[in-house]
Amino acid sequence: MKRFIVVLLVVAVLGGLVWAGGAKEDDGQVVVAFAQNELVNAWRVTNQKDMEFWAKELGIKLISTNADQDPAKQLSDVQNLLAQRPDALVMPPTESKALVPVVKMCNDAGVPLIVIDRTIDAEPGVGMYKTEISQSHYYPGQLLAKKTVELLTQKYGEPRGNVVHVQGMAGASPVIDANNGWANIMKDYPNIVEIAVADAGFTTEGGMKVMEDFLQRFPAGKIDVVRTDYSAMTIGALQAIKSAGRNELLGYVVGEGGHYLAIEEVIAGNIALETQTPPYFGELALKSVLAILEGKEVPARQEVPIKVFDSSDPEFAKQYLAEIRAKGLEF
Repeated sequence: MKRFIVVLLVVAVLGGLVWAGGAKEDDGQVVVAFAQNELVNAWRVTNQKDMEFWAKELGIKLISTNADQDPAKQLSDVQNLLAQRPDALVMPPTESKALVPVVKMCNDAGVPLIVIDRTIDAEPGVGMYKTEISQSHYYPGQLLAKKTVELLTQKYGEPRGNVVHVQGMAGASPVIDANNGWANIMKDYPNIVEIAVADAGFTTEGGMKVMEDFLQRFPAGKIDVVRTDYSAMTIGALQAIKSAGRNELLGYVVGEGGHYLAIEEVIAGNIALETQTPPYFGELALKSVLAILEGKEVPARQEVPIKVFDSSDPEFAKQYLAEIRAKGLEF
């Protein structure tokens, strides 16, 4: 049914965009439309605040929407935003395939498109799709796999064991990329088996619920490593593990995110490896918008760097935690 609704929206949207966009405010202020995909967790809220901070810093008017993790709503949001004739559209897509029609919508409207955080199944640098600003999730996927191999080799004297995966959303590009990175490493370790995977929606509650189900399905000794796609889900999974008294899993959790609560668990030794997923795209995204509007070339693909927190090096984690606390940040 959702796919049918998306198709109807796409038809309506593509049929309705017959004008040319790209107009400034009367006072010359640049207007940027921001089609946010959701605001259900601290990462996304921080991402929104960062965009608003840099818009104010650069003198840009930012108009935002919230798709609530619904690709059909995000398509509708984009249609409504483009109808306001912004100078550019910035979008972190809910799903890679479902949001591809946005490229044609921006081409038809003459509005530059900047995709951040996640990716869509289209080539940046072509037409009005000017640049993709992301972070590597493929590389963290590899890092989590390598740490899992290390943990299981230490445990059993050889790389073998069972993994459960608390997944974000199957169709989200970070999940797809991280899974590909994980698979690239794990193809050489056939005795490490993923015995269960379930979507947890990138939330603490989702992580707890999925992990509770895994713990009920698999008694002690059947799960060796818990992998998650985001800090909030990791914290939820840890809460479920602790509440169930399944302490054999503490120290055998690996995940992405870099939220301060997860970094604290790295320092405590409960998370073996946590890769950072920084939410700070505002500066690069909005400075890219200004460069594009000035007629300058920007790279088709841009990337933000990440940090890695390993329980074997708690001092590095402590130092970073002190730095972000001093700034009042969560990531």
